This record gives sequence, C-alpha cells and structure tokens, in this order.
Amino acid sequence: MKEITKDNIIEYLKEHMPNVRWDCPVSIRMIGEGTQEEDGDGYVNYIYRVHTPSQAFVVKQGLPRSRVTEQAIGTYRNRLEYDSMRILYAIVPEYVPKPIFQDEENHVFVMEDVSELKIVRFALNKNKVFPKLGRQCGEYMAKTEFYTSEFYLSREEYRKLQCRFENTELRRIMEDGMFLDCFGCEMESSLGDNFKKFATQFGEDSRYRTELYKLRRNFMSHADALIHADLHTSNLLASREEMKVIDMEFTFVGPFGYDLGYLTGNLISQYCAACFKPFSTEEERKRFKAYLLATIKELFETYNMTFTKCWQKDAKDRYEGQEGLLGSVLEEVMLTAPGYASMVNWFRAASEIEYPDFLAIEDVNARRFATTLSLLIDWNIMFARYRYHSVDDLIDTILETEKIYQKKIEILK
Repeated sequence: MKEITKDNIIEYLKEHMPNVRWDCPVSIRMIGEGTQEEDGDGYVNYIYRVHTPSQAFVVKQGLPRSRVTEQAIGTYRNRLEYDSMRILYAIVPEYVPKPIFQDEENHVFVMEDVSELKIVRFALNKNKVFPKLGRQCGEYMAKTEFYTSEFYLSREEYRKLQCRFENTELRRIMEDGMFLDCFGCEMESSLGDNFKKFATQFGEDSRYRTELYKLRRNFMSHADALIHADLHTSNLLASREEMKVIDMEFTFVGPFGYDLGYLTGNLISQYCAACFKPFSTEEERKRFKAYLLATIKELFETYNMTFTKCWQKDAKDRYEGQEGLLGSVLEEVMLTAPGYASMVNWFRAASEIEYPDFLAIEDVNARRFATTLSLLIDWNIMFARYRYHSVDDLIDTILETEKIYQKKIEILK
C-alpha cells in the first residue's frame, strides 16, 4: 500500500487525475496543521487539501492506524465513507461534497474541497449564526433517511444496503463507548471535585442507565435507513447560505432520528454555553440563545415535514394511504431523538474527552455552570421525552430547567 505524504501527493494525483492541470502552482496542506477552527477537532485519518488555481480537492487516506493515537483501526472505513458519500450526493447534492474518485487498493478517495465554508461548532463558539442551518440539516436527514429506507427501496436494494454498510468495527465504538463504557469513564477533573461527584451520579443512577440501555437496544436493532451516526457540529460546514455534511466513516443502516438527536445534543450544549459565556451585551446573549432554540425547532419541524412529503410522493405502492404508519414512525422519532440528544450530550460533557463547546468558556466557574446546566437538561429530557408531542415540549424542558438553575445560582450568590 502506498502511503500518501505531502512529498508524493502530486505524483500520486497526476497518475489518478490526469485531466487536471498540474503544471501550475499547487498548494498542499495537511489537515491538523492548522487551528481547530480551520481543521476541526478529529484527526483519525490522513487528510490533505490540494488547491490549484482553478480547482480544490480533499484527499483522504484511511491507514490501518489512527493518525493521532496510532491505535489500530480498519481501513475498510475509507471505502464505506466514499460509497456512502456517493449515495448521499445522489440524493442531496446540495448538502454533500462532490465525490471525485476512489482508490480502494490504497484506501484513498478524493472529493470536492468546501473549505470556504466554516466549521459550525467553532463558529457557534464565537456566536456566529447560520440562519438556514435548521432547515438545511432537517432536509438532509429526512431525505437521506427516507430514500435509503425500505419505504422507498425495493426489498433487494434495502437488504444489499444493510449488508454493505454493516460497519461492525466502528459501530462498536458507539454501541460500547457511548452507551456502556461511559459509566466507568473519568470525569472532567478541571471543574472540581463537586462537579465530578455530581456528574458521576448519572452513571451510578439505575434509572438513567436503564434509559441508556433502552436507547442502545433501539440503536442496535433498528435498521431503518442509512445514517451518518456521528453528525455533530464539527462535521457540518456552513455559511449563511450553504451547508455541507462531511466525515461519514461511521455510516451504517440504523434508526430513524439518531442523527437528529445527535445534532440536537450539540445545539443544547451550545445553548448552555451561551447562558454563561461572555457577550458584548445581554441583548446579544438573548438573541443568540433564541437563535439556537429556533434552530432546534426548525430542525425537528423540517425533518417531519420533509419526511412526510417524501412519503406522500415516493413511498412504495403498498404504503399508499398508510398515514397511520407514517405517524407512528414520526412519533417514535419524537420519543427517541431527545433521548439520543441527552445521551450524547452527557457523554461529551462528563467524560474525559474535551468538549470544545464548553472549553471556549475561559472562566472556570462559568464553564462549570454551563456544563452543570447541560447535565441537568440531559437528565430532564431523558425522562420527560415520554410526554413530548412536539419539539415545543423539548424546548420547554430546556427553558424550564435553565430557569430553575439560574434561580439556584442567584440564591448561592
């Protein structure tokens, strides 16, 4: 296998992309050499940005080891990511970078570079807004999930998709790490012993653990559609007009609503951070918090509306008139997605893995307040979700929890 480096990448690309003009100035940059805001916060793969005067590419190679930890990891992930990108680009080309070519022998693929867009997580950390993000992400999830489900595909196509994207090794990271191993993980110590004791209560409480096991069962047993499975705000690139989804190596055929919940968890953490991080004025804080809640609302409502339109237009004949079945699918999403939001947010907020949403808050006390609020919201969502009829109920839980917590902080002061 040929390992791609900055020294040999042009020679490699000349061989595989002969139609590109390489007799001109070319810039090469390895992802991870820049700042988090430029490159993101996950460097498992070897990724290069290659720019000519007229074109820009991303070259991604999946070696049998992590670039940062040197931990062994299956190279098949590179093939699956490219395959999933081709499928999703065919469904929603406006939301996926264009795949260009794949070299299976060397575990390399090339796609369009969309680095003119900003990584959403780090832009939100700086209080930047993306007015269309909720609608765009809701459309992306609903369309890709519907058109890779058995409601649209033939039985044969659907079964082939299941087998093709089983993705056992990377799924295990989620099935165990997110739902099981989190019980014994080291809590964030920089926030103090009292916070550590508070956060540990979640892992030790059998009620919360039972809910996680129930969600894990849903995650492992529901083969509804092709899902991203790692759809956090670092894997979204956006501007005020555009949005692209990247980093699809965890893709598998999983449950409706998992991606919806995963992304919602990230938006909740941003909301909690906004409650305590510095703003120029309190009015600016209020506007940013309102934007985040409006994005969550639009995300759910667009998902439901778009999924319904796809169903009514393109569901197989056998499902024609079965609006009750459609309703039951969306009801299940309204039950499970908030649970997944709670799970992923608690895992990131309370584990030893750094959470950039809160690390952006320099003051330790403010960071502790924001992280504690996040955990309280996670707890309340996990149990209140059984009473949710719409996303408005979820938002009410967020607001009510914040109101009570802010009052407690005022009393302590």
